[in-house]
Amino acid sequence: MDKTLFLRIRQGSLDAFGEFYDQYSYKLLRFSMLYLKSRVEAEEVVQDVFVKIWENRAKLNLELSVEGYVFRITKNELLNKLKKKVLHTEAITQNIEALIHGNNTEDAIFLQEMKSLLSEAIEGLPEKRQEIFRLSREKGYSNKEIAEELNISIHTVESQIKKSIKYLRSYIQYLPVWYVFLVFLS
Repeated sequence: MDKTLFLRIRQGSLDAFGEFYDQYSYKLLRFSMLYLKSRVEAEEVVQDVFVKIWENRAKLNLELSVEGYVFRITKNELLNKLKKKVLHTEAITQNIEALIHGNNTEDAIFLQEMKSLLSEAIEGLPEKRQEIFRLSREKGYSNKEIAEELNISIHTVESQIKKSIKYLRSYIQYLPVWYVFLVFLS
């Protein structure tokens, strides 16, 4: 069945690709969420996997295990995403270290002003959103822990955090995003 589906996809059948998507998308989403802990990021990975398969459909090897092939591509996409996260985190950490440990009085004053401005911005969030944001950023709770503690869905937690960040970005629009999170680390 899978190899026949692969052959039809290789020939450019959108119907076959739709069937293939229906058959594997949920499995890949669950697999991706094990590593990323974020439905949004996991959905991005799954989407990238299917785009990659469609773009390379002429090269599909009918001799390979379809499931093995799909999960190998997903694993590679997950590794790429995790590497990018690590590199991004390292760059932010270096900037934070420079600000925190720098002897520059201007940086210290700037950091203090940012703390005040960010506190003011957070106080402007609706009460429940503020609570979710503080649990996430100040106390380091995972989305799952927040959902369990507040008896709400993980999707609601993710949505509220996104809305909080969007609000904070608009409140402090002239700053790089990493400055906003710097306050929670110092």
